[in-house]
Amino acid sequence: MASILIVDPSKSNRLYLRLTLEKQGYQVFEAGDGLEALESYEHHRPNLVITEIKLPVLSGADLVQRIKLLAKETFAPVFVVTNAFKPDSIQRILSVGADDFLQKPYPEELLLAKIASLLRNVNFYDDLKQSKEMVSSLHMSLALEHKSAERIFEKFVHGPRQEVPGLEAHVSPASIFNGDVFLSTITPAGNVITLLGDFTGHGLPAAIGAIPVAEVFYSMVKKGRTLKEIIFVINDKLKTILPAHIFFSCVAVKVFPKRRSVSLFNAGMQPVVMLDEASGEYALFESSSVPLGVLDSFELDVDFTKVDVTGSEHFICYTDGIVEAMDDGKEMFGVPRLVESLQTSHYDIGRLVDAAQDFCHGCVFNDDVSIIKLSLADILMQPNQMIASAVLERIPPPSDWSLNYVFSAANLRCNPHPIESIVDAIIGMQPITPYKEDIFIILSELYNNALEHGILQLDSCIKQQSNGFLAFAEAKQKALETLSEGRLMVDIQHEALSDSKGRLRILVSHDGPGRAQDVTTQTSSEIFSGRGITIVRFLCSDFQFDDGGARVEAVYEWERRDGGR
Repeated sequence: MASILIVDPSKSNRLYLRLTLEKQGYQVFEAGDGLEALESYEHHRPNLVITEIKLPVLSGADLVQRIKLLAKETFAPVFVVTNAFKPDSIQRILSVGADDFLQKPYPEELLLAKIASLLRNVNFYDDLKQSKEMVSSLHMSLALEHKSAERIFEKFVHGPRQEVPGLEAHVSPASIFNGDVFLSTITPAGNVITLLGDFTGHGLPAAIGAIPVAEVFYSMVKKGRTLKEIIFVINDKLKTILPAHIFFSCVAVKVFPKRRSVSLFNAGMQPVVMLDEASGEYALFESSSVPLGVLDSFELDVDFTKVDVTGSEHFICYTDGIVEAMDDGKEMFGVPRLVESLQTSHYDIGRLVDAAQDFCHGCVFNDDVSIIKLSLADILMQPNQMIASAVLERIPPPSDWSLNYVFSAANLRCNPHPIESIVDAIIGMQPITPYKEDIFIILSELYNNALEHGILQLDSCIKQQSNGFLAFAEAKQKALETLSEGRLMVDIQHEALSDSKGRLRILVSHDGPGRAQDVTTQTSSEIFSGRGITIVRFLCSDFQFDDGGARVEAVYEWERRDGGR
């Protein structure tokens, strides 16, 4: 039953209220002055406070203010029952936070009805607060899942993309996940292939198709397949997996430096613009095919346009977002303005975007905006071998270095996600970007294992319950908020094994009361926890737990191949 604090300087009034309320089953506390009431409130935290306006030591209005401050985000109703008749006294106490009032004398039924109403509000507020906390927790969980999905998306779609000489890009998504796809690479023969595509719509539904497109594109280019074969396989894949209302418009441009020629294929995209810097002329290459994912490949007309080039040409490919930007009069920016802007800005795609935004008076683009520019002078001036080496020589020779981190309890509370910063520091010391994802996984698992089980002493069995991962995340957050002692250490040593090979030794230790879990004997079918450590064991050349699990060491080796990864 609810508890109520009665504050009244009159013993007889307090006695009457006590008897009346206890008869209804309420737990009752008493105070004869404002200061005593404040101390009683701090000690008992009653569900409701009933107070007189005129109190010794601390006035009723001051008491209300102090109670509201102590309650913070909790709803602490204050019910004023008074024999005061002056409107200004009642108005003042209501203005500082009192929730209701009743003047003496009063019918007992009215008093009890008002008390019941205020207590219902308390229950309603508590339910609302719990719902808010649940929504907040779910939001955190969804945000974490979204971040993981974004990382996977980034790895699949953008991770393999190579730095191509003469290629500039502007990507402005309407959401984190977007329907625009931009892929570029250099073939084993030294030719440059760029693909820009646009799935129907934007956001996550449109972005889902980007992963199979990127997978097919990069794997087939690596195997030396022709661009026509790649397009057919992408079409077959999308025709199989996409719903009927989603399709893939795209344009593919392939540059042959030796032959000084360009082949391009436009399937449902805006016209590709070719600007000749030497003559000042331009040409438009319209779509010659329906978008991919609509027809079976045997029905698809894959017709390439071949253009001989001299090196003074710029090829501009773009999605609908830029040309469909509208001004206040609903007039579109359009292709003619796009061409004019490029010609007057010396082919600067950044200034093109500025011009489109000026046209629509600084509005935010309603659709994804992606623009790529291929400047052939930068490609044709380099022999094929130089073009290929521009990518393969990303990783410099290895060197010896070390990094050391010590996280105190305060650090762990205030900085719950330090791994990205540590990985960035590693890449800064040794630019092994192709191996960044592996290093991130290893460090994340070792750090979280030490924090969750070594310092916070959380039980992974929670994850096996219904909504277990959410419950585990909540338990972790609560444990972090009250963490007052413990240290977590991360020591990283890198050793050059040769001119092309390096070894990364990662040591994670802690001085907490728990022990990090060694999941040697566990499998993913037996327990939700431990799967990350299993992946770490697979990635590392050596992995071991020491000191009963308080110290974990992982050894990861990498190698430059053919001058690159």
